[in-house]
Amino acid sequence: MARQLLGVLIGTLLLGSLFGLLQGRWPAVAGLRRSRRELATDLVYWLLTPLLTRPLTRIVVAAAVLPLLLLLRQPIDRGHVLHGFGPVAQLPAALQVLAIIVLGDLIGYWTHRAFHRGRLWRFHAVHHAARELTWLSATRLHPLNDALSRLAQALPFVLLGFAPAVVAAYVPLLTLHALLLHANLRWDFGPLRQVISSPTFHRWHHADAPAARDHNFAGLLPLWDRLFGTLYLPDGQHPQSFGVNEAVPAGVLAQWLYPFRSRPSAISATPPRITAIAMRSNGCTASPPNKAPTSTATGGLT
Repeated sequence: MARQLLGVLIGTLLLGSLFGLLQGRWPAVAGLRRSRRELATDLVYWLLTPLLTRPLTRIVVAAAVLPLLLLLRQPIDRGHVLHGFGPVAQLPAALQVLAIIVLGDLIGYWTHRAFHRGRLWRFHAVHHAARELTWLSATRLHPLNDALSRLAQALPFVLLGFAPAVVAAYVPLLTLHALLLHANLRWDFGPLRQVISSPTFHRWHHADAPAARDHNFAGLLPLWDRLFGTLYLPDGQHPQSFGVNEAVPAGVLAQWLYPFRSRPSAISATPPRITAIAMRSNGCTASPPNKAPTSTATGGLT
C-alpha cells in the first residue's frame, strides 16, 4: 500500500507539472480558477482510482473471464495469459494490437452510448457532473461504470483468443489518452481532427450546450461518430461550460450512492428529437439553427 501511495504521489507530481505547463500555454478555457470543492473531489477520485476502483474492476473482469475460459476448456496457465489461444494467437503481434485498438474502440463507442441511456446514465452522470473540466476529471468515474465498461471490452477479446496480458497492457494507454482528452487544452489536431480524438473533440462531449449533448462517444477514433451520425466538432470553437442538468450531489461517497436513489432528480440527457435531426442533416459539424453552443473562436494546435 505504501508503494502504491508513493507511486500515486510521484505520478501526480509529474503529470500535474506536465499538464500544468500545457494547460497554461494552450488553455481552452482561459483563466480557469478551480473551486476548492471541485478540485477536492477530483483529487479524491484520483487517489481512489488506483487503490480501489481499478482493483475492483480487475476482480470483476477476472470473475467473468476465468469461468468462461474454463467452459471453453482453455487452461489457465502462463502460456495462455501471455500468448492467447486459437487462430488469433497465430496472428502477427502488430495485427493483434491493431485489432485490439480498432475493435476495442468500436466496442467502447457503443458501450459509451449505452451509458447515456436509461438506468446506466445515472452511473455515467457522475463523470459528466464535473463543471471544471481538466485532466484530473478523467478519473471521476463511478466504480460500476469503470468495471462494466472494461468488462464489455475485455470479454470479447479474451474469448476470441487474444492474450489477456496484451489486452491488459492496452489499458494504461487508454488511461493516458483519457487524461489528455479531459485536459483544459484547445488542441484539435488540425488535419487529423477526425482521425484521432483530441481534447477539443472530447470536451464537446462534456459540454452542457444542448447542440453538443450525446455526441462524440468514441474514445480514440472519431470515425465511429462520423459513421453513426454522432460527430459534433464545429471549426474553431471550444466549449466554455460543462456539467449536467440534474442534481448530482457533491462529494465522492454521495456520488457513488446517487445511481441507487429510488427517485432520481435527473433531467434526460437525450437532446430533443428536432435537435438530433437538425445536426444529422448538416453532418454534425456545425451548430443547428438557433442552438448555438457556448464557445469561443480560439484556434487549436495543429
